[in-house]
Amino acid sequence: MQADIERSRKRKNVVIGVVMILLLVVAPVGYSLFSGDGGGSGDGNEVTEMGVDFVRDGGLWKTEFDGSVFGFQYLPSEVVNVSVSGVYDFEDYVNEVLYFVDADDGASEVLNNLGAYILRYQPACLQQAGSGQQIVGSGVCEGDLPMKGCDSNLIIFEDGAETMVWKDGGCVYIVGDGVRGADAFLYKALGLSSTSGNG
Repeated sequence: MQADIERSRKRKNVVIGVVMILLLVVAPVGYSLFSGDGGGSGDGNEVTEMGVDFVRDGGLWKTEFDGSVFGFQYLPSEVVNVSVSGVYDFEDYVNEVLYFVDADDGASEVLNNLGAYILRYQPACLQQAGSGQQIVGSGVCEGDLPMKGCDSNLIIFEDGAETMVWKDGGCVYIVGDGVRGADAFLYKALGLSSTSGNG
C-alpha cells in the first residue's frame, strides 16, 4: 500500500515536471513561429494604451518597453477590472529563481515575459507560515517538490470565481483566470497598470 502511494507521488511529480518543461519549451517556440503574422495599422492591429503602443502580432499584443519586447494575451484595458493589490517591481525577478505553485496557463504567460530575465523557474510547494505543512493551492503537497515560503519569489495560482492578484512578501497570488491575472500582474510589475486595487 505504501509503495503504491509512493509510486503515485513520483508519477505525479514526473507529470508536473514534464508539463512545466513543455510550457517553457513550447511557449517560446510558438511565440517565435507565429510572431511574424501581425498586420499593419488601420485594421485594429495597433493600439495605444497607457502611453504605450501595442501591435497585434502572432496572437499576442506586443509592445517594446525599456528596450525589450513583451507579449500579452490581454491589453491593459482588458484587465482593468482585475483587482491587483500590493507593490510590484519587475527588478525583483531579474536574475532570481521563480517558483510556481499549482501552475496553470498563466505560468506560460509569465514565462513568455519573464523567462529571459529570471535565473530559472521550477514548481514548488508553499509552506504555510508556522505550520511546517506543505500546501499546494487548497490541498496538501505531495512529492519531492521544494518547500518554499514567501521569502522566495513564488507565484501561486488558485481557483476562484473572481480574478484578482495580491501579494504577501515574495508570494504573488493569482486567483481565478490565470492568464488575465498574469497579465494584470505583469503590467503592474512593469509600471503599465491602470488596474483597480491599491499599491
